[in-house]
Amino acid sequence: MAHPVAAGAGCVTPREKRVTGRAIDRFNKAAAGQAVVPDIAALQESRVRSLTGVTVEIADLHGPGRHPEDLRSKKPRLTAILEQIGGHAEILLSPYCPANSGAAGFQTANHLTFVPADTPLWQVAQRFHYIRRVIIDFDLPVLGACFGDAFDLATCFAPRVMFRDNRILTLAELLADACCGAYADSRAYGDSLALAISYNLFRTNRPREKRGGLAPAQLARVVAVMERSLPNAVVLSDLAGMTGLSEAYFSRAFKTSTGMAPHRWYLAAKVRRAQELLVKTGDGLAAVALASGFADQSHFSRAFRKITGVSPGAWRKNH
Repeated sequence: MAHPVAAGAGCVTPREKRVTGRAIDRFNKAAAGQAVVPDIAALQESRVRSLTGVTVEIADLHGPGRHPEDLRSKKPRLTAILEQIGGHAEILLSPYCPANSGAAGFQTANHLTFVPADTPLWQVAQRFHYIRRVIIDFDLPVLGACFGDAFDLATCFAPRVMFRDNRILTLAELLADACCGAYADSRAYGDSLALAISYNLFRTNRPREKRGGLAPAQLARVVAVMERSLPNAVVLSDLAGMTGLSEAYFSRAFKTSTGMAPHRWYLAAKVRRAQELLVKTGDGLAAVALASGFADQSHFSRAFRKITGVSPGAWRKNH
């Protein structure tokens, strides 16, 4: 599936490298005499490619253990957690503090973080089994030459921590797959995806982030109750009552804050539980379905494919 794009002036010669081994955590001096000590370093496999205006690193992190990692860059940087099994993962501006904006709603994959050059940036992950992450560094002069007036330089100096943008996330997933492929036309396809991500992130008329979500304290309280109820679901009217909102308004506000409706959140949470069981146990699919809160194996398989795009059996084989 090729998307040929002519490489323009200033294109960077592609290079690839693959590193497998124990990742070395890089730490700056801790502020106020504090020290950051990782419990267990994660096994990391990574691949780096240079494309038009960007450098892309795709990393597969294998737990267990706590893994604070310094991700500061000399260039503007976008990080995306594409997949996560088990545990808790955040991208933060400090390893000492939780995320400021509704962290309870961002304990799963599919969030993005953008920071300017030389901005402190940390990934803090605990007790995870597997994380797939993509990091994109932007070459502003090259991108400025490509986009001209459509390039909004002011947005390059404003951090955006753990936000959601389904369009950019989808492009990042496609870019990660393209960078790991060995097809003859993968460079042209990768260039087109890299430019599409840059355009959506920096374009002058980029839509403003949606407003009207739950307050951080409300979201944290609601998600905590939802997590404690798993694998069962809390009645929507009870969740809405916790916030003093109508059911319809609560549903819209919850989706604005988390990127998914409450029923979709529950479905994704049960699928995440099933993924952990598929990896950690040898139980059959019927047993995994029941343990994850699904009525039967058929319902489980349909829901699993809806969330992940593959069947439970195929996902277990690949992981």
